[in-house]
Amino acid sequence: MAIPHFRYSFASGFDKMTLEDIRKAKAELYDFLGCTAESDFSRKKHSFRDIPQHIYDGINQIFQKYGVQEEDIWVISEIK
Repeated sequence: MAIPHFRYSFASGFDKMTLEDIRKAKAELYDFLGCTAESDFSRKKHSFRDIPQHIYDGINQIFQKYGVQEEDIWVISEIK
């Protein structure tokens, strides 16, 4: 039996924020995720495969600082 893999997207978390907060959160996420280009950030934002727990928790903390709850941040789907 194969081990299931999951795709995590935190793009929907931005829908719950003001434009000003989006800019601030995006800068924090860039630093936290170590992104060096917009394409790298976009890939992680829309399709982070099998995200490590410490990264998941860190992204949650950044969004929660701007009033976004965990259930509003993530879209998780199984990769088949």
